[in-house]
Amino acid sequence: MHKNKLLPPLLATLAFAVFPAQAAKLPLSEVPQAVINGLKERHPDAKIIKVEEEHHFAIKLYEVKFKLEGKKQELLYTPQGEYFSYEEDIKISELPEAVINSLKQTFNKLSIEKAEKIKHPDGRIEYEIDVKGDNEEWEMIMTSTGEIWGQERD
Repeated sequence: MHKNKLLPPLLATLAFAVFPAQAAKLPLSEVPQAVINGLKERHPDAKIIKVEEEHHFAIKLYEVKFKLEGKKQELLYTPQGEYFSYEEDIKISELPEAVINSLKQTFNKLSIEKAEKIKHPDGRIEYEIDVKGDNEEWEMIMTSTGEIWGQERD
């Protein structure tokens, strides 16, 4: 009888340890001031819409979504307020052919839901792609040559 009572909490604990946390909207009071200052230095007229904590390759980042001159923007910052990269939504048809081919090789059944192009200050480009692959939802991080840098279940 004791085994049955202990099993659900044990399974819940294991699930939290194994699966990464999803990005969640943060109140501005919980965002490091350095991140806010970094954005204001770069774009003094920006109107912050939302900030989410994210992890890219085990690097803790803050995704700041804001409006500038009526246009939605997304920038990533380190907790120290350093600019990390720029994200922009793109049409699925704008994904490089190598990315599409790699996704088709990775999943038997594939539906591409959303794509973003991430531009790093050093010139590197990567793609963040939300897919439904083999009946599961995934977030894929890929190079323009189709190399998978990271993937996690949504």
